[in-house]
Amino acid sequence: PENSAQFFYDTEADFRHVEAYINSVEAPKYPFPVDSELAKKGEMIFVKNCSECHGTYGKDGQWPAKTIPIDEVATDRARFDSLNAEMRTWHQKSWFGEHGKKPVVAEPVGYVAQPLDGIWATAPYFHNGSVPTLWHLFHPEDRPLVWKRNEDGYDQRRVGIEVEELKEVPPSAKRSSQRREYFDTRLFSKSAHGHTYPSALSEEEKQAVIEYLKTL
Repeated sequence: PENSAQFFYDTEADFRHVEAYINSVEAPKYPFPVDSELAKKGEMIFVKNCSECHGTYGKDGQWPAKTIPIDEVATDRARFDSLNAEMRTWHQKSWFGEHGKKPVVAEPVGYVAQPLDGIWATAPYFHNGSVPTLWHLFHPEDRPLVWKRNEDGYDQRRVGIEVEELKEVPPSAKRSSQRREYFDTRLFSKSAHGHTYPSALSEEEKQAVIEYLKTL
C-alpha cells in the first residue's frame, strides 16, 4: 500500500533489468549422484508418456506450451477461476503484458504444462506448491494432507524438499504465524489433487523417470 502507481512507473526500468537477469540464469546441475543407466531408461519412458505436454530436452529439445483443460489435469482450480476475461485483458495492457506487446489468452481452458528444466531444484510442485517432492508427484495416493518443511533439508531419495508429513496441523500451532509453517492441502486453493498421469506407470518406470528428471 505504501507504493503508489508512480513508484512502479519510476522503477519499471529496474524491473526490466531484473527480468533480463532471471532469463539469463541457466538451470543448475543436479549436485548428487545420478544412475545414468536408469536415467536413460527414464528418458525413453518420459518421451513416450510425458513429452507431448512437457516437451523434450537436450540439444534439439522443444517445448510445446500446451494448454491442458482444467477438468482433465484436475489440479486446484482456484487460480484458474480467480481471473475473468476482463481482468486478464487488463493484465495484458499493464506492465505484466509489456503494455499489450505480450499475447494473453483472455479465456483459457486450463493450465499450460510447464517446461521442466532444473525441475529437481524447483520443489514444491504444482502451481500452488502443494506437492513437496517428485516422488509424491508420481504417487498421487501418497501425497500428504499436511506437511512442514525441514529447514534447509533436501530429500535425495524422493527428490524435493525434506518434509515432515502429518494428518493434522498440530493443536500447539495456535498463532497464525505458526500455522503458516504447515502446508494444509485441505484449505482453499491448496489442494494437491490432480495430475494423476503417473499412475499409469509401473513403480519401476516411475523411478526411472524420476532419475531422468534429475538430469534436466
